Amino acid sequence: MRFLVLLIGVLLFARMNPFEPVITPQNTTIVKPQYFKKAKVYLPSDARVLKKIIFVYQNLNSDIKQKEVVINKDIDFHSPIIVLHNPKEVGFKKYRISKFMTIYIKDKKILIKTNDKLIRSFFLVKPFRIILDFKRKSDFPTIKKHISNIFLKKVVVGSHGSFYRVVLYFDTNYKYKLTKTDEGVKIECW
Repeated sequence: MRFLVLLIGVLLFARMNPFEPVITPQNTTIVKPQYFKKAKVYLPSDARVLKKIIFVYQNLNSDIKQKEVVINKDIDFHSPIIVLHNPKEVGFKKYRISKFMTIYIKDKKILIKTNDKLIRSFFLVKPFRIILDFKRKSDFPTIKKHISNIFLKKVVVGSHGSFYRVVLYFDTNYKYKLTKTDEGVKIECW
């Protein structure tokens, strides 16, 4: 009798296709983040010494963390405290990697200018790097180029017979969008 009750309970909650997802996935679009620019904070009239500032932030894994900055200085409560986030604005920097490839970098945008076709792309973590394979029959020694940039640290290009591989090393993990263009490949990181 117990077995019959258990069997009926299992059949009532069983699905016809166990491999069918329970929820239906929705089409998601990549949304560029709205970057923080500036905030003014007025302290109460009894404030005389600013002891510390605590920044609470969310990292790439969605963990909430905090960073504490000790100030311990006198302040005038009449004037606002301004928190300003001013990313470095510079023009495109050009890096000639080889006779068939040039890399342009501005902010967190990378343009790899080449006439060669992109075969595949993927990323690896620890350290975070984006790998791009381009079709070209070639044989050349590995090229290593250190980049003096805030987020991109190094570019390594190596020949693999029927294709060559470009590895972009970054300072930390990023979300990115890769787009094929008429000039080559564009990568936007955030």
